[in-house]
Amino acid sequence: MTSRLPRLFALFLAFSLTAAACGGSDDGGADQPAATTAPDDAGDTTDTVVTTDDGADVDDTSTGGAAGDGDDDMPDSPTVIDRTGEVIRVGYVNTEVGAISLPELRVGGEVAIGVINASGGIHGAMIEPVVCLTDGTPEGAINCAVKLIEEDIVLAYMGVELASEAAIHLWLDAGIPYVSSNSWGPTERNSPGAFLLHAASGAYAVGPAKTFKDLGIDHIGVITQDSPTGLDFLDNIIGPVLEHNGIEMERIVVDSSAPDWTAAIAAAQTAGVEGLMGHLDEFGCIGMVGSAAASGFDKPIFAGSCTVYINLLGPAALGTYTQGDQWSPSIQQFAPPEIAERLEAFREDMTAAGYANMIDGFAVAPYSAWRELEFILETIEGPITPESVIAAFGNAGETPGWFGPNLRCGQAPWPAESSHCTSEIMVWQIQERDDGTVGRVPIGGGFFDAYEYSGF
Repeated sequence: MTSRLPRLFALFLAFSLTAAACGGSDDGGADQPAATTAPDDAGDTTDTVVTTDDGADVDDTSTGGAAGDGDDDMPDSPTVIDRTGEVIRVGYVNTEVGAISLPELRVGGEVAIGVINASGGIHGAMIEPVVCLTDGTPEGAINCAVKLIEEDIVLAYMGVELASEAAIHLWLDAGIPYVSSNSWGPTERNSPGAFLLHAASGAYAVGPAKTFKDLGIDHIGVITQDSPTGLDFLDNIIGPVLEHNGIEMERIVVDSSAPDWTAAIAAAQTAGVEGLMGHLDEFGCIGMVGSAAASGFDKPIFAGSCTVYINLLGPAALGTYTQGDQWSPSIQQFAPPEIAERLEAFREDMTAAGYANMIDGFAVAPYSAWRELEFILETIEGPITPESVIAAFGNAGETPGWFGPNLRCGQAPWPAESSHCTSEIMVWQIQERDDGTVGRVPIGGGFFDAYEYSGF
């Protein structure tokens, strides 16, 4: 386990400093590095690979099914859509070759596609993913874009593409819709033709601000690592959101390569802050929360969207806060009944497909994204093309979120990040649960629209 942690932390550095939360878990091996082991599919050892996959390797006996039938506005004269015999080819890019390997962000989507196909597909049409694996470098991202653009695909889905900034213009210039659960780079957050199904990155500044305000706290320390992305987010998003909510901020920056967490906590104590917020990667959250506990810091701590620290620190994590944009298996017990049923189906689907070890991890994000994409694709009445997919997103209105709040793609719920389909998040506190485990417990009434509290 220890030998694999650096790869997990490297990924979280990229995720957290762009506030792109995939949602993790905090129970029994939660977010464990076993979910980030080297790819287990044959052919996953080269730098960039294009393969086709029709879902045949997925056990499709699980429950599930499509919602929405593409009806028009005339309830007495529904449009009958029959795509039997059609194939919908979609590009599927994922970073899982090289130093960072996240196969679960491919597997979760492939399992969902298998379930959709087994349920009848998109009005009878089968989804065929054309997979291209990257190594997290700009060259790898560009190579996959160039190859898949020639593959007659109707959309490009990113499981995770850490070098998306290098290739996003290729997808958009080719007119191919760029889709993912979260954002992996700044350009895609506000680009016509890009659709990011889950919460805008700016929303992750609001969870802490609202929580501290609700606690009656108006002076906090914000710890971030010294990186251009982190400092930009701190100054241009976190700062204004805190100010709008009447909270004074003490800016505490730590060295990314050699962070001194004890000194950071001491700086916060010297400044007399009433609370502490981290805009950090998972390793940073472990350092901040662990050092705060060792230093006797007893003020409220909001650990961004981190979750790994909970399991590693155990009792030292009690009382801290975190946030996310989806329900996950580890907090299924608190979810609304419909979401809990879907999470249980996710467990069954992943287990039937042979990926039970990936249930508590990142696979939940692409799985939910593809079930949400199912709704969007089913609204298309004519041929399914890149153009009709883009139009469907723009005209979708409010569509169901699979493990989280409903989506409003095309409505720019966070205007400065117009590609995102929601601005809603939820806050959890780490508590000792009724079963004796230490984990997340939802507080504050569930999901709320972060944009309403942002001041933007």
